[in-house]
Amino acid sequence: MATKEKVVYKLNIHQRLNLIMSEIDYIKKDKSINFGKGGGFTVVGHDAVTKLIHPLLVKHGVNIIPTIKQIIQEGNRSRVDLEFRWINIDNPSDHFVTEASGYGIDQQDKGIGKGWSVAQRYTVLKTLHLETGDKDIEDDDIDHVEVTREENLRKKEAKIINEFSKEVQATLSHEQRKEFVDHVTSSGMEVDTALELIKLHGFAGTKDIPVDKLEALKSEITFIAKGAANVGA
Repeated sequence: MATKEKVVYKLNIHQRLNLIMSEIDYIKKDKSINFGKGGGFTVVGHDAVTKLIHPLLVKHGVNIIPTIKQIIQEGNRSRVDLEFRWINIDNPSDHFVTEASGYGIDQQDKGIGKGWSVAQRYTVLKTLHLETGDKDIEDDDIDHVEVTREENLRKKEAKIINEFSKEVQATLSHEQRKEFVDHVTSSGMEVDTALELIKLHGFAGTKDIPVDKLEALKSEITFIAKGAANVGA
């Protein structure tokens, strides 16, 4: 009677995968993702797939060799196209190939690694027809959640900065302040008197004058200066 080891040795790659599939048909979701306001989901992480599948690959003499076919990077998003060769370790010529792509989003330099993990997990789950009890939710979907959150924060920050800039731009620029002072001087009014007038309007100095008040103040200064000149005459 043939020993178990000899029987395994004679099995081809497809028979070996069939044995692996007979020992596992479901992977429990292990990774909880929470993105605020009660939203979130649970997924099967790459580590959970590797932890469960690795001992079965060793047991049944199957090796998976990945080869990168292409890497495409656009900003913080990386796409990794890989080829996976499923090999019968007792007869390396007995093999087949699967292909998968994975996306990884990272602000630093981990995008390619994340994309690789997504592609490898995907090809294992699909090749072995393993159920996860949920719709396909990949690591890059999780990354999208994180990036969306970061983008929303950046948008809020940009909005605040934009509003602040509008406020700053709503007051006189350096050129406009110089224009105002030149107008005061040409009108014959003393600068100190003009500053007192500005304070009466609730402004601490020329830099606090709103742009939409400039012409009105200039007209008022002209009117007061002419009145003072007529009185003096």
